[in-house]
Amino acid sequence: MLRRIRNTLLLVTLLVGVTSAGMGLVPNSARAYHTYKTRLLDTTAYSLHRREARIGVMKLSYGIIDQLQVSTYTMPWLLGAIVEDVAPNLELKSTLYDRKRLALAVGAGFLEGTIKQSDETKIRYFMIPVSVAASVRINPKVSTHFGGLYTAVNGDAEGGDDIEGAVVIDFLQLWGMVEWRISRVTAFTFTVRWVPYVSDVVVEGSLDADNPTVALALEADVDELRNAFSVVPGFVFSWKRANIRLGVGYRSFFVEGFWVVVPGELLQNISPEFDIFVRF
Repeated sequence: MLRRIRNTLLLVTLLVGVTSAGMGLVPNSARAYHTYKTRLLDTTAYSLHRREARIGVMKLSYGIIDQLQVSTYTMPWLLGAIVEDVAPNLELKSTLYDRKRLALAVGAGFLEGTIKQSDETKIRYFMIPVSVAASVRINPKVSTHFGGLYTAVNGDAEGGDDIEGAVVIDFLQLWGMVEWRISRVTAFTFTVRWVPYVSDVVVEGSLDADNPTVALALEADVDELRNAFSVVPGFVFSWKRANIRLGVGYRSFFVEGFWVVVPGELLQNISPEFDIFVRF
């Protein structure tokens, strides 16, 4: 099953890449995407300008003011609908400092959801991500971007026979990206992500049936997530309104919108990057 998903993913990426490259040969309707005013938003310190909007497959964003944008990720909503409950999420990103060569930003958000495994068993989760980012424009064609994301995860479960439990885990992600504007339409990106810290998973629970309550506690090790990393080369293609971002890299998969990491072994060490969006 995983091999089939991997092959499908590679095929889709190849087709999109070929299609995008072909479209890039017709630049009449294109505009300079990487200008001092219009910049890459993902994995950078830049945000939308006032009253600008971005509507995409992975994320919806709106610029409240020039230094503040609000976003919501689509994947949690879709997966929440599949498991019979919505997963509301919100992210605020503020570019506190933006001059010709340097930009600094902070961000924060939340994600809340419920997974129903049966009529009696529910798993609720709540995530709070906090991030910082810096972008440095080296010259008109090359920029570098750095940042960190700290995510606090809390969850609880309820099931039959009065089973209750809670789980707590925190982890830190660091990233760096080099952006090279090849042409008016095409930009090459090279992104490295790393997890230098993951707390132990602490689970506490109780079983309350006809007998006296039995308290349960478990501390699980998560060594497979410590030092998880990904190396993802990719491209961003931009036309007058439409944009395509795609890439395929190596090792762990950093899930956009959930702020969590999937160990590389689960996806055969493939780390995809994909989005289609319009910006206006």
